[in-house]
Amino acid sequence: MKENFTPGYGVSISVAGALKGEASDRMSGEIGLLEHIQMIRGRLKPTLQAVADTVLSRPSQVSGMNIKDLAAACDVSEASISRFVREVGLPSFRAFQIRMAEERGAAEEDLPRAQSSIYETIGRGDTASTILTKVAHRNADVARACLLTLDAAALETAAKLIQQAPAIYFFAAGLSALAAENALLRFSRIGKPAIFHRDRNSQLLAAAAIRPGAVAIAISDSGRTHQTVLALTAAKESGAKTIAITSFTESTIARAADAVLVTPTGYAAAGDEPLYESMVSKFGQLLTIDVLYSLVAVQDYDTSLASLQRGDAFIQQSRRVRQYDGSE
Repeated sequence: MKENFTPGYGVSISVAGALKGEASDRMSGEIGLLEHIQMIRGRLKPTLQAVADTVLSRPSQVSGMNIKDLAAACDVSEASISRFVREVGLPSFRAFQIRMAEERGAAEEDLPRAQSSIYETIGRGDTASTILTKVAHRNADVARACLLTLDAAALETAAKLIQQAPAIYFFAAGLSALAAENALLRFSRIGKPAIFHRDRNSQLLAAAAIRPGAVAIAISDSGRTHQTVLALTAAKESGAKTIAITSFTESTIARAADAVLVTPTGYAAAGDEPLYESMVSKFGQLLTIDVLYSLVAVQDYDTSLASLQRGDAFIQQSRRVRQYDGSE
């Protein structure tokens, strides 16, 4: 692979495109090495994911390590470190060290004082302006990362399963439930029966009683949320087709799924701790649902449009009633 890095500025997006085919055709601009690693982490093999986790969580320390030290820190072989370096688009470990050192220097210049954060990379000294900028940029980062992690063929497979199913069951916990509730509304609007219970016991009971031919969709960043794993497993045993929306392709949920939609991991680009309970880290799930819903809708465009138009008429009527009775 041809080296395509611009010293001092970050990873050229064409490197990401080389790793994921058409990505370079859909995006422009440059990203940092850590952000690039964050984007591709979910598609790496488990051994290389361990390296990525170490690099993302300890970038300052990693920038000063030699290949032997990094291999020991990750509990992998030196050959695995070399493979990881090639996977991120660099020709050698030396080139990797240089890029890490450059990004460390840039980060220290931008953040001269270490500080604890209360949300994402937001700390004590942030203002309304810097908070707005950071949150907006992180959401944009996640949206851009979805172009790399989400696979068009997997989306087509998932959409076809949903199109053929008499009903869709969603299983999720915590903040991942927000994506399930968003999906509930969207698929119901195009006439596709959708079911989601917030109560974990109700999810398990529904999964056990699901009829063959239905589709079960599990949403979990880690892919290891116990109740969600149990529900998807029960649904599969009941004869349902299964879809997983997760950041980890080797997770329990992914292994139980007929189609896996990979979302960006919950790591911040600067190597912070996993942010699974951050709303920014859930944005990838919401975006995935929007894409999946749109794909299902266009597969039967006329029927979907008719359902939306019927729903719109009732919504408009409801709004007029509220206006007349003075409730608005």
